Amino acid sequence: MVNPDARLAGHLGLSSPATPLLMHSARSAGSLDQIDALADHGFAGVQDLFLKLRAPVERAAMAERMATRGLALASFGGDPMHWNTPLWSSDDRNALDESVAASVQVARDFGGAGAVCVAGIDPDRGVSAQIAAMADNLNRVAEQAAEARLTLLVEPIAPQRIAGMLLDRLDAAEEVVRRVDRPSVRLMFDIGHIAMMEHDVAEALAGCRDIIGLVQATDNLEHQRVTPGHGTLNWLEIGDALTHIGYKGLIELEFEPQASNAADEAAMLDSVATTVGKWRRPLC
Repeated sequence: MVNPDARLAGHLGLSSPATPLLMHSARSAGSLDQIDALADHGFAGVQDLFLKLRAPVERAAMAERMATRGLALASFGGDPMHWNTPLWSSDDRNALDESVAASVQVARDFGGAGAVCVAGIDPDRGVSAQIAAMADNLNRVAEQAAEARLTLLVEPIAPQRIAGMLLDRLDAAEEVVRRVDRPSVRLMFDIGHIAMMEHDVAEALAGCRDIIGLVQATDNLEHQRVTPGHGTLNWLEIGDALTHIGYKGLIELEFEPQASNAADEAAMLDSVATTVGKWRRPLC
């Protein structure tokens, strides 16, 4: 069991809903069984990149179960079908407004949440123009998001991990968030991506402290995302940095499950408990 004071969030699948974090510890890979398993193991939140693709009846059942078990929805995929397209940086307001409206409804149904906002690069347009367009689009919908307690989480993606993304540097994502300068538009600080970009994670946390909306934790090993404690990152130093900047939010665990059985999964949870699971997040 992880330390509840660490306020960790577990995922219901990263590359597929069929591979949730606790695939072997729960009764099944189904969303409700996974929510129960996360609660039983001391987690405080849930991440679901595929939430907007689930049937409305399943989403309603998930919201009810999470409320009953005391779990918050940390984040969900803002555009699970268009995540690597230039949707956020395009001039197609109709498609973007439709996506944002659906995200707003999710946030209302779950009592607030973060939507991950990423964009693929358009090779036919200048990068600076696309970054400016993404900031303009985020600014245009920021008030609508705030009214629904929806946080639009701008995430930089390391090109070593996923090529072809618009915001492939931390400073580019910072530029977007700071240009918008609205509380409902914040930075998704993915420790794995930031480290893969060859930043010192503790220094990067200090530099972004005023714009971070959510933190994701994964270790790095030869450009692979692995369980914290199985890679090269200094988790004691990172935990101290988060305490120093006063971060009070959830910590999402965002690495693919590599366990082949329940014993392997228990070992993964033990590793989490001795790294990020030691951190104590004060309540917001």
